Amino acid sequence: RAGELFSIIPLMGLADHLVNGGMPFDLPVLKPYFLPDGIWPRPEELAPYASFLDARIRYRRISELLRSVAGLTIWETQDHALIPGDHLVREFIGGSTLKIPHNE
Repeated sequence: RAGELFSIIPLMGLADHLVNGGMPFDLPVLKPYFLPDGIWPRPEELAPYASFLDARIRYRRISELLRSVAGLTIWETQDHALIPGDHLVREFIGGSTLKIPHNE
């Protein structure tokens, strides 16, 4: 918890994307967006952060985790029968049925 309070929570506002979920289908749904053509950075893009050992370790661990998950296709992520429109991950992948003031 101390590491989270020191290294994660203060820097969350600097993240390009933040997914804070815990449903079993979150990773399979997000996997297509983290493929090489998606938003996941390539290792060479991390060169400016070479001194951030913890970031490199997390990058490697998350990459390995994503490789181990059988992901959905982009088209399957749009299917509301598979992922409810009111689930948090919809705010990230699109198709949310929730009314969010900053999105209107």
